[in-house]
Amino acid sequence: MSSRSFFRTIFWVLVALLVVVHVGGGWMYSSRIINEGFTPDPEPVVVPNGDYELEEVTYESPPGQMDAWHLPASGSTWVIHVHGRNATPAEPEVLFAALQEAGYPQLAIRYRNDEGQPADPSGYLRYGSTEWEDVRGAAEFATANGAEDIVLAGYSTGASHVLSFAYLHNFDYIAGVVTDSANIDMGSTIDYRGSLEELPVLGLPVPPTITWVAKFFTSLRIDVNWKSLDYIDKAERWLRVPVLAIHGTADESVPIEQSIELAEAQPDLVELVQVEGAGHVDSFNVDYDGYVSRLLAFLDQVG
Repeated sequence: MSSRSFFRTIFWVLVALLVVVHVGGGWMYSSRIINEGFTPDPEPVVVPNGDYELEEVTYESPPGQMDAWHLPASGSTWVIHVHGRNATPAEPEVLFAALQEAGYPQLAIRYRNDEGQPADPSGYLRYGSTEWEDVRGAAEFATANGAEDIVLAGYSTGASHVLSFAYLHNFDYIAGVVTDSANIDMGSTIDYRGSLEELPVLGLPVPPTITWVAKFFTSLRIDVNWKSLDYIDKAERWLRVPVLAIHGTADESVPIEQSIELAEAQPDLVELVQVEGAGHVDSFNVDYDGYVSRLLAFLDQVG
């Protein structure tokens, strides 16, 4: 065998190995993405008992009747809290008393795929592409019960749900949006989390190419359109209301760059608050007084 043929053989063997590694690794990582990112695994819901008035209510949505917590107050500007992936309506519970005392009625909702709630027809989490219907149902409940203005507050993945609804509907009653640790580009989040992973045995970082293959397989297996889950890309065209975007600088679940890019896409509409040292949906714990002050100032501005 000539040296040229030998090196050609080695080249194609390496190519074949790369293909096998990417297909096998991509399929395995796709399974993990589906299991950890798209398969519902909701936390059990416990109704809190704090220094506030709370009543359990229901609202209507296409998959069926959904449960929610209504915190009554004297004002006509309502805050609708939409929790993150597999969390519960208690995620922003630390804010309930302060907002109620300030006169803002609140609705902390449960939605499709939550414990005890109707499932999404696909059986998976959809990152706003279907959950916006539940946000709409909650908004209809609020307007039917006296809301003149509504501020949608989305925590982590809940930010995708509220932005999806706000982008799709130009209702006058949507006064503004609050996002906290916004997971508003799931494809980017997968890329980020993949960069933190290591390949088995080798201990090397997962190459972006394997992550790309994994996302490709995921789109085929459970019908995910990654572009449709990029609410940053849509912001320049579709965002029409003010946004208060809060994000901790130490968030290791969703990169703060997503909130930064949202603010850059619509600098006249998005106020970005970076909370030093705060982790994922942790800013109100790190700087409670500052968080509440910013939030109340925003509500006063848009309400």
